[in-house]
Amino acid sequence: MHLARGSASLPAMKRFRPAPLLLALAASTALATAPAPGPKPVLPFIADDYSRALAEARSRKLPLFIESWAPW
Repeated sequence: MHLARGSASLPAMKRFRPAPLLLALAASTALATAPAPGPKPVLPFIADDYSRALAEARSRKLPLFIESWAPW
């Protein structure tokens, strides 16, 4: 076994280097404690006004989503 100069106990390739481990730990801790982004904007619904919803969809060049349901 070949020992590095100045090291009587550990080979040069087997020395423990804590800096990368500590850096990774600090980065993961910082990401885990970052504040969550605010709530996303809610999809606006136009209730019971089909003509207004259609006009707005046409003016914004967006598809019109119609929700219907029944309490069966």
